[in-house]
Amino acid sequence: MGTPSSEDPKHPATDTQADTRSMYYKALNKTSPCTVPNDLLTAQEINFVGIIDHNFGDIGAGITIDFQGADDANFTAPDLVTENLTYNVTNIFQFFTAFTRQWVQVKLTKAAGDFTNEPQFATVICGSYAELNRRFAPIYEIGEEDFSEEEYSDSQVLFSQEKETLNIRRYSYQALNDASAIEILSMFEECKTIKAFAFCHNYKNPNSNTLWVRNSELISPECRNGVWYWEMAIKEVR
Repeated sequence: MGTPSSEDPKHPATDTQADTRSMYYKALNKTSPCTVPNDLLTAQEINFVGIIDHNFGDIGAGITIDFQGADDANFTAPDLVTENLTYNVTNIFQFFTAFTRQWVQVKLTKAAGDFTNEPQFATVICGSYAELNRRFAPIYEIGEEDFSEEEYSDSQVLFSQEKETLNIRRYSYQALNDASAIEILSMFEECKTIKAFAFCHNYKNPNSNTLWVRNSELISPECRNGVWYWEMAIKEVR
């Protein structure tokens, strides 16, 4: 949901960046309220929102965080829908009753006066979630993936470019039904290994149990005796 003003015109995010924290929105001033609208081009069903890497704790106390949907850019009644988001010191994730709108916006309001600093966040995720019919198995893998580059000379001297590692995870799902297998394939088609998505492993407390990730590989669901088995392989987004 970053606006064109938050992009380098020579390197637009649509060409060079895919759901990365380096593409951020920052308000031009400290005036309250701050609204960041976005046109989804067509009406979309939305029942989940996430705000990644915000500075809301630094812009002052008494901040109200709203996510709004409307049928036009004016964001006025009667079609206006407002969901109040619960503040979290890190990323904010929240489920709510589904609504279908074309225009959405993040609205920040301070109870009195203006913000201490200019509001800023990296990415806003909004969309419709899918829920598989079974939770992943209790055994899963957590590790690190290293993207550092290295090359040995003829005399076995190592030349390297060290890069930050990414957290990787692998979850195993067993005895899924056909509907879940279809949801997995739909996620593959939409996200591939390029687009990021939110993975929540406990919907009762999404702020503490949601990861912002990409597929590290697309492992096909496997049908055995009429039920499906699948391993999710993901890596965090930096």
